[in-house]
Amino acid sequence: MEVEALSTDEESAWRFYLRSHALLTRTLDAELRAEHGMTLLTYDALVQLSEAPGQAMYMRNLAAALLYSASGLTRIVDGLEKSGYAERRIDPANRRATLVTLTPEGVRALQAAWPTHVRGVRGHFARYLGDGEAPVLHRVLAAVAQDLETAPAGSATAAT
Repeated sequence: MEVEALSTDEESAWRFYLRSHALLTRTLDAELRAEHGMTLLTYDALVQLSEAPGQAMYMRNLAAALLYSASGLTRIVDGLEKSGYAERRIDPANRRATLVTLTPEGVRALQAAWPTHVRGVRGHFARYLGDGEAPVLHRVLAAVAQDLETAPAGSATAAT
């Protein structure tokens, strides 16, 4: 199978995407740790829970939202519980399923950390988006995410 090389612009965009993503997540994580003692992953988990109906999610749904394995999520939820941000409980409607529920302390922690996160995203990312660029970037990244979420794991997509 013949593969067409990336153009110079495509290759450059890809490399800068990888580098900027790594640097941005590292920086946002460091800012949240320094100001609130929480990781970016903890912040993301709190956001996911806060936006869920009843501020609760099944473990498997939270894992999917965070793009984590079940075993990796167990460690994350252990940390949320230890911090008092969330609690696990058996779903009374399905005793085999575990719900993770945001606690009032988790809501307070999220509300306290939100300005730090927004300041970081604006200062390290959004300020570089010119007029009309945010919708274009959103469209491109949403298309990539949708394509990869619907493709079978490890398969080449229809676009290749």
